[in-house]
Amino acid sequence: MGRKDAGWPAVAPTRYSSLSSFYNADPRRIQSRELDVGLWWREDEDGPLHRAAWVSDTGELYLVRLGPGTQGGGRVELLARVRDRDRLESALEGWREQCGEPRSLWHGCARAQPASVAGRA
Repeated sequence: MGRKDAGWPAVAPTRYSSLSSFYNADPRRIQSRELDVGLWWREDEDGPLHRAAWVSDTGELYLVRLGPGTQGGGRVELLARVRDRDRLESALEGWREQCGEPRSLWHGCARAQPASVAGRA
């Protein structure tokens, strides 16, 4: 994920306990098309995996932790809002080369929304 456009609207850190809670919080999310932006974002080499996706009807880029709920899986964090898919793809250019690498999660999140991960390095 790369963020070339510093003009993206800021998003207050918004978290949901599950993917169903995220979808149910805004009915537009349920029927919207999504664009996958990586299925294997990693915290560290052996850490949990995360999936990132963009919801076209709301313009939301979100991250969901994969795995069982008992181990934190299913939690969702809203990273950014961008309405235009072309703008999103331009800003996230190069994400495929990073996804799956150790610590790629923080690299990707930081470039999508620097304020959301400022204290996590």
